[in-house]
Amino acid sequence: MKKFMLASTLAALSTTAFAGPSANTGCGLGSMVMEKQDSVVTQVLAVTTNGTFGNQTFGITSGTLGCAKPAKIVSNDKVNVFVASNMDALATDIANGQGETVDTLAVMMEVEDKAAFVAKLQANFDKIYTADSVSSADVIDNIITIMG
Repeated sequence: MKKFMLASTLAALSTTAFAGPSANTGCGLGSMVMEKQDSVVTQVLAVTTNGTFGNQTFGITSGTLGCAKPAKIVSNDKVNVFVASNMDALATDIANGQGETVDTLAVMMEVEDKAAFVAKLQANFDKIYTADSVSSADVIDNIITIMG
C-alpha cells in the first residue's frame, strides 16, 4: 500500500498537461482519471487501473468510459457461441454454398435474402477463413465486413 501511495504522489508531482487522451493508455476509467496527465508514472497507473478492474473491456463492449464501441460488433451472443461451436461445419457449408450451419447462421443474423447471403459467403470463403487457426471472432468480423 505504501508503494501505491508513493507512486500516486509521484504521479501527481510529475504530470504534464496535454491535449487529448494518451494513445499509450487507451480508454477506460484509469485513462479518464489520468486524462490530463502525460508522464510515464501516470500512464502506468492508468493502464494498471484499466487492467486491474477490467473496466476497459466493459468500456469497449458498451461504448462508455471514453471507449468507442467497435463498428463490427455482433451483439447477438447466440451468434458468437454458434460460430465458435461450429467452426469446421460452417467452413464446409460456406465452401459448399449450402448446409444446415450456414442456413442457421443466416436465420440467427436475420438475413432477408439467404440465397444471396450464402452465395456471397461462398465467393469470399478465403476472406472469411483467412488461416487454419482463424478465431471465431475473426470469422464473424470477416462475415460482417463482407456483408457490409
